[in-house]
Amino acid sequence: MRPTVHLIDASIYIFRAWFAIPPGAVSATGMPTHAVAGFAGSLAAMIEQSREGKFLAAFDESLGTCFRHAIHPGYKQRRALPDPELAFQLSACRELAEALGISCVASPRYEADDLLASAARHARASGHRCVVLSRDKDLGQLLCVADDVLWDFPKAEPQDRAGWMALQGIRPEQLAARLALTGDSIDDIPGVPGIGERTAVSLLGQYEDVENILADLPGIAASGRRGAARIAASLDAHAPQLRMARQLTQLAEDALLAPPQFHRAAVDPGRLDSLGRHLGFGERLRQRLHRLTEGSE
Repeated sequence: MRPTVHLIDASIYIFRAWFAIPPGAVSATGMPTHAVAGFAGSLAAMIEQSREGKFLAAFDESLGTCFRHAIHPGYKQRRALPDPELAFQLSACRELAEALGISCVASPRYEADDLLASAARHARASGHRCVVLSRDKDLGQLLCVADDVLWDFPKAEPQDRAGWMALQGIRPEQLAARLALTGDSIDDIPGVPGIGERTAVSLLGQYEDVENILADLPGIAASGRRGAARIAASLDAHAPQLRMARQLTQLAEDALLAPPQFHRAAVDPGRLDSLGRHLGFGERLRQRLHRLTEGSE
Protein backbone atom coordinates (compact mmCIF):
# COMPACT_ATOMS: atom_id res chain seq x y z
CA MET A 1 0.00 0.00 0.00
CA ARG A 2 1.20 3.51 -0.81
CA PRO A 3 2.05 5.91 2.04
CA THR A 4 -1.01 7.71 3.37
CA VAL A 5 -1.91 11.39 3.74
CA HIS A 6 -4.89 12.28 5.94
CA LEU A 7 -6.83 15.26 4.60
CA ILE A 8 -9.06 16.79 7.28
CA ASP A 9 -12.23 18.70 6.47
CA ALA A 10 -11.97 20.76 9.65
CA SER A 11 -15.42 22.37 9.56
CA ILE A 12 -17.17 19.01 9.79
CA TYR A 13 -15.49 18.21 13.10
CA ILE A 14 -15.79 21.73 14.49
CA PHE A 15 -19.52 21.95 13.83
CA ARG A 16 -20.09 18.39 15.02
CA ALA A 17 -18.60 19.41 18.37
CA TRP A 18 -20.38 22.80 18.34
CA PHE A 19 -23.78 21.08 18.21
CA ALA A 20 -23.01 17.92 20.20
CA ILE A 21 -21.15 19.26 23.23
CA PRO A 22 -22.99 21.48 25.72
CA PRO A 23 -21.32 24.86 26.32
CA GLY A 24 -19.45 25.04 29.59
CA ALA A 25 -15.71 25.45 29.24
CA VAL A 26 -14.50 28.98 28.57
CA SER A 27 -11.21 30.57 27.60
CA ALA A 28 -9.16 32.92 29.75
CA THR A 29 -11.02 35.77 28.04
CA GLY A 30 -14.45 34.27 28.81
CA MET A 31 -15.23 32.93 25.33
CA PRO A 32 -16.84 29.46 25.04
CA THR A 33 -14.49 26.69 23.94
CA HIS A 34 -16.66 23.55 23.83
CA ALA A 35 -16.27 23.19 20.05
CA VAL A 36 -12.49 23.63 20.32
CA ALA A 37 -12.31 20.94 22.99
CA GLY A 38 -14.35 18.57 20.82
CA PHE A 39 -12.19 19.34 17.81
CA ALA A 40 -9.10 18.72 19.94
CA GLY A 41 -10.42 15.28 20.81
CA SER A 42 -11.06 14.51 17.15
CA LEU A 43 -7.54 15.60 16.15
CA ALA A 44 -6.05 13.55 18.96
CA ALA A 45 -7.89 10.44 17.80
CA MET A 46 -6.79 10.98 14.20
CA ILE A 47 -3.16 11.39 15.16
CA GLU A 48 -3.26 8.41 17.54
CA GLN A 49 -4.50 6.05 14.85
CA SER A 50 -2.06 7.26 12.17
CA ARG A 51 1.24 5.43 11.83
CA GLU A 52 2.77 7.83 9.33
CA GLY A 53 1.81 11.19 10.80
CA LYS A 54 0.98 12.95 7.54
CA PHE A 55 -1.90 15.41 7.75
CA LEU A 56 -3.37 18.55 6.29
CA ALA A 57 -6.41 20.42 7.62
CA ALA A 58 -8.52 22.72 5.45
CA PHE A 59 -10.59 25.55 6.93
CA ASP A 60 -13.35 27.62 5.34
CA GLU A 61 -12.73 31.36 5.15
CA SER A 62 -14.49 32.11 1.85
CA LEU A 63 -18.13 32.61 2.84
CA GLY A 64 -19.31 35.46 0.64
CA THR A 65 -15.95 35.83 -1.15
CA CYS A 66 -15.54 32.51 -2.98
CA PHE A 67 -14.99 32.58 -6.74
CA ARG A 68 -18.33 30.79 -7.13
CA HIS A 69 -20.19 33.95 -6.10
CA ALA A 70 -18.96 35.61 -9.28
CA ILE A 71 -20.55 32.76 -11.25
CA HIS A 72 -23.81 32.73 -9.26
CA PRO A 73 -24.49 35.53 -6.74
CA GLY A 74 -27.08 33.35 -5.01
CA TYR A 75 -24.53 30.67 -4.14
CA LYS A 76 -24.85 29.79 -0.43
CA GLN A 77 -26.93 32.92 0.05
CA ARG A 78 -28.70 31.47 3.09
CA ARG A 79 -25.47 30.83 4.98
CA ALA A 80 -25.01 33.30 7.81
CA LEU A 81 -21.60 34.55 8.89
CA PRO A 82 -20.45 33.10 12.23
CA ASP A 83 -21.34 35.03 15.36
CA PRO A 84 -18.42 36.25 17.55
CA GLU A 85 -18.45 33.16 19.78
CA LEU A 86 -18.32 30.74 16.85
CA ALA A 87 -15.77 32.90 15.01
CA PHE A 88 -13.52 32.77 18.07
CA GLN A 89 -13.74 28.99 18.21
CA LEU A 90 -13.11 28.57 14.48
CA SER A 91 -9.94 30.63 14.80
CA ALA A 92 -8.89 28.78 17.95
CA CYS A 93 -9.35 25.43 16.21
CA ARG A 94 -6.90 26.42 13.50
CA GLU A 95 -4.43 27.67 16.10
CA LEU A 96 -4.73 24.36 17.95
CA ALA A 97 -4.19 22.28 14.79
CA GLU A 98 -1.07 24.28 13.99
CA ALA A 99 0.16 23.89 17.58
CA LEU A 100 -0.14 20.12 17.05
CA GLY A 101 2.13 20.38 14.01
CA ILE A 102 -0.64 19.95 11.42
CA SER A 103 -0.38 22.05 8.27
CA CYS A 104 -3.48 24.21 7.82
CA VAL A 105 -4.79 25.86 4.67
CA ALA A 106 -7.55 28.42 4.11
CA SER A 107 -8.39 30.96 1.43
CA PRO A 108 -10.80 33.85 0.85
CA ARG A 109 -11.20 32.68 -2.78
CA TYR A 110 -11.41 28.91 -2.45
CA GLU A 111 -13.51 26.71 -0.18
CA ALA A 112 -12.09 23.99 2.03
CA ASP A 113 -13.31 21.37 -0.47
CA ASP A 114 -11.23 23.00 -3.23
CA LEU A 115 -8.18 23.14 -0.99
CA LEU A 116 -8.57 19.46 -0.12
CA ALA A 117 -8.99 18.55 -3.79
CA SER A 118 -5.84 20.49 -4.65
CA ALA A 119 -3.93 18.92 -1.74
CA ALA A 120 -5.07 15.48 -2.90
CA ARG A 121 -3.70 16.17 -6.38
CA HIS A 122 -0.32 17.10 -4.91
CA ALA A 123 -0.37 14.08 -2.60
CA ARG A 124 -0.99 11.65 -5.45
CA ALA A 125 1.74 13.29 -7.54
CA SER A 126 4.18 12.46 -4.74
CA GLY A 127 3.03 8.82 -4.58
CA HIS A 128 0.59 9.00 -1.65
CA ARG A 129 -2.89 7.63 -1.19
CA CYS A 130 -5.49 9.98 0.28
CA VAL A 131 -7.71 9.36 3.27
CA VAL A 132 -10.25 12.20 3.29
CA LEU A 133 -11.70 12.69 6.76
CA SER A 134 -15.18 14.13 6.20
CA ARG A 135 -18.84 13.31 5.73
CA ASP A 136 -19.28 15.91 2.96
CA LYS A 137 -20.84 14.26 -0.09
CA ASP A 138 -19.03 16.65 -2.45
CA LEU A 139 -15.69 15.17 -1.43
CA GLY A 140 -16.56 11.90 -3.12
CA GLN A 141 -14.93 13.61 -6.11
CA LEU A 142 -11.55 12.99 -4.44
CA LEU A 143 -11.79 9.20 -4.79
CA CYS A 144 -9.71 9.18 -7.94
CA VAL A 145 -7.91 5.84 -7.57
CA ALA A 146 -8.77 2.49 -6.03
CA ASP A 147 -7.11 2.96 -2.65
CA ASP A 148 -8.32 6.50 -1.93
CA VAL A 149 -10.76 6.59 0.99
CA LEU A 150 -13.55 8.88 2.21
CA TRP A 151 -14.03 8.38 5.94
CA ASP A 152 -16.61 9.95 8.22
CA PHE A 153 -14.21 9.36 11.09
CA PRO A 154 -15.06 7.85 13.55
CA LYS A 155 -18.79 7.56 12.85
CA ALA A 156 -18.72 5.22 9.85
CA GLU A 157 -16.52 2.74 8.03
CA PRO A 158 -14.01 4.06 5.49
CA GLN A 159 -15.37 4.02 1.95
CA ASP A 160 -13.08 3.37 -1.01
CA ARG A 161 -13.77 4.16 -4.65
CA ALA A 162 -15.44 0.83 -5.41
CA GLY A 163 -17.67 1.03 -2.33
CA TRP A 164 -18.65 4.60 -3.12
CA MET A 165 -19.54 3.70 -6.72
CA ALA A 166 -21.63 0.73 -5.60
CA LEU A 167 -23.63 3.00 -3.31
CA GLN A 168 -23.93 6.03 -5.59
CA GLY A 169 -24.34 4.36 -8.98
CA ILE A 170 -21.94 6.75 -10.70
CA ARG A 171 -18.18 7.31 -10.83
CA PRO A 172 -16.72 9.89 -8.44
CA GLU A 173 -15.69 12.09 -11.34
CA GLN A 174 -19.39 12.29 -12.34
CA LEU A 175 -20.55 13.63 -8.98
CA ALA A 176 -20.25 17.26 -10.06
CA ALA A 177 -22.51 16.51 -13.03
CA ARG A 178 -25.07 14.76 -10.86
CA LEU A 179 -25.20 17.68 -8.42
CA ALA A 180 -25.60 20.10 -11.32
CA LEU A 181 -28.49 18.08 -12.71
CA THR A 182 -30.36 17.67 -9.43
CA GLY A 183 -29.28 20.90 -7.75
CA ASP A 184 -28.04 21.21 -4.20
CA SER A 185 -30.34 23.00 -1.78
CA ILE A 186 -27.68 23.13 0.94
CA ASP A 187 -25.45 25.27 -1.30
CA ASP A 188 -28.33 27.07 -3.06
CA ILE A 189 -27.45 25.56 -6.43
CA PRO A 190 -30.47 25.28 -8.75
CA GLY A 191 -31.17 22.00 -10.50
CA VAL A 192 -33.04 21.12 -13.67
CA PRO A 193 -36.77 20.93 -12.88
CA GLY A 194 -38.10 17.40 -13.05
CA ILE A 195 -34.71 15.72 -12.71
CA GLY A 196 -34.16 13.92 -9.45
CA GLU A 197 -31.30 11.72 -8.35
CA ARG A 198 -32.61 8.57 -10.02
CA THR A 199 -32.97 10.27 -13.40
CA ALA A 200 -29.58 11.95 -13.07
CA VAL A 201 -27.88 8.63 -12.27
CA SER A 202 -29.65 7.00 -15.22
CA LEU A 203 -28.47 9.73 -17.58
CA LEU A 204 -24.92 9.53 -16.30
CA GLY A 205 -24.95 5.78 -16.82
CA GLN A 206 -25.26 6.53 -20.53
CA TYR A 207 -23.48 9.87 -20.88
CA GLU A 208 -20.12 10.97 -19.49
CA ASP A 209 -21.04 14.46 -18.33
CA VAL A 210 -23.38 17.43 -18.74
CA GLU A 211 -22.13 18.47 -22.20
CA ASN A 212 -22.57 14.92 -23.53
CA ILE A 213 -26.15 14.94 -22.24
CA LEU A 214 -26.94 18.30 -23.82
CA ALA A 215 -25.40 17.17 -27.11
CA ASP A 216 -27.92 14.33 -27.46
CA LEU A 217 -31.27 15.80 -26.41
CA PRO A 218 -33.08 14.28 -29.44
CA GLY A 219 -31.70 10.88 -28.49
CA ILE A 220 -32.85 11.32 -24.90
CA ALA A 221 -36.33 12.38 -26.06
CA ALA A 222 -36.61 9.24 -28.21
CA SER A 223 -35.00 6.89 -25.70
CA GLY A 224 -38.14 5.28 -24.35
CA ARG A 225 -37.10 6.30 -20.85
CA ARG A 226 -40.09 7.19 -18.67
CA GLY A 227 -40.89 10.88 -19.22
CA ALA A 228 -38.19 11.06 -21.91
CA ALA A 229 -39.73 13.90 -23.90
CA ARG A 230 -40.36 15.96 -20.76
CA ILE A 231 -36.80 15.36 -19.48
CA ALA A 232 -35.26 16.40 -22.80
CA ALA A 233 -37.43 19.51 -22.97
CA SER A 234 -36.48 20.53 -19.43
CA LEU A 235 -32.79 19.99 -20.14
CA ASP A 236 -33.07 22.10 -23.28
CA ALA A 237 -34.94 24.92 -21.53
CA HIS A 238 -32.50 25.03 -18.64
CA ALA A 239 -29.23 24.36 -20.49
CA PRO A 240 -27.58 27.68 -19.52
CA GLN A 241 -28.48 27.16 -15.87
CA LEU A 242 -27.20 23.58 -16.01
CA ARG A 243 -23.87 24.71 -17.42
CA MET A 244 -23.62 27.36 -14.72
CA ALA A 245 -24.39 24.81 -11.98
CA ARG A 246 -21.74 22.49 -13.42
CA GLN A 247 -19.16 25.23 -12.85
CA LEU A 248 -20.28 25.56 -9.23
CA THR A 249 -20.15 21.87 -8.37
CA GLN A 250 -16.70 21.13 -9.80
CA LEU A 251 -13.92 21.30 -7.23
CA ALA A 252 -10.94 23.50 -8.09
CA GLU A 253 -7.82 21.35 -8.03
CA ASP A 254 -5.56 24.35 -8.68
CA ALA A 255 -6.36 26.08 -5.37
CA LEU A 256 -2.88 25.26 -3.99
CA LEU A 257 -0.17 26.14 -6.47
CA ALA A 258 2.67 24.57 -4.48
CA PRO A 259 2.66 21.18 -2.74
CA PRO A 260 1.76 21.61 0.94
CA GLN A 261 3.65 20.17 3.87
CA PHE A 262 2.08 16.89 4.96
CA HIS A 263 4.49 15.71 7.66
CA ARG A 264 3.62 16.98 11.12
CA ALA A 265 5.94 19.76 12.17
CA ALA A 266 7.83 19.70 15.45
CA VAL A 267 5.52 20.48 18.37
CA ASP A 268 6.50 22.88 21.14
CA PRO A 269 5.08 21.23 24.29
CA GLY A 270 5.18 24.52 26.18
CA ARG A 271 3.20 26.35 23.53
CA LEU A 272 0.67 23.51 23.31
CA ASP A 273 0.16 23.39 27.07
CA SER A 274 -0.13 27.16 27.30
CA LEU A 275 -2.75 27.17 24.56
CA GLY A 276 -4.68 24.37 26.27
CA ARG A 277 -4.76 26.29 29.53
CA HIS A 278 -5.81 29.49 27.78
CA LEU A 279 -8.69 27.61 26.13
CA GLY A 280 -9.84 26.17 29.43
CA PHE A 281 -9.04 22.53 28.61
CA GLY A 282 -9.16 20.12 31.52
CA GLU A 283 -6.09 18.28 32.78
CA ARG A 284 -7.07 15.02 31.07
CA LEU A 285 -7.35 16.62 27.61
CA ARG A 286 -4.12 18.60 28.09
CA GLN A 287 -2.26 15.43 29.02
CA ARG A 288 -3.67 13.61 26.00
CA LEU A 289 -2.51 16.41 23.71
CA HIS A 290 0.90 16.49 25.40
CA ARG A 291 1.41 12.80 24.54
CA LEU A 292 0.96 13.70 20.88
CA THR A 293 4.16 15.73 20.91
CA GLU A 294 6.02 12.46 20.53
CA GLY A 295 6.42 11.51 16.89
CA SER A 296 6.23 15.00 15.42
CA GLU A 297 9.26 16.12 13.40
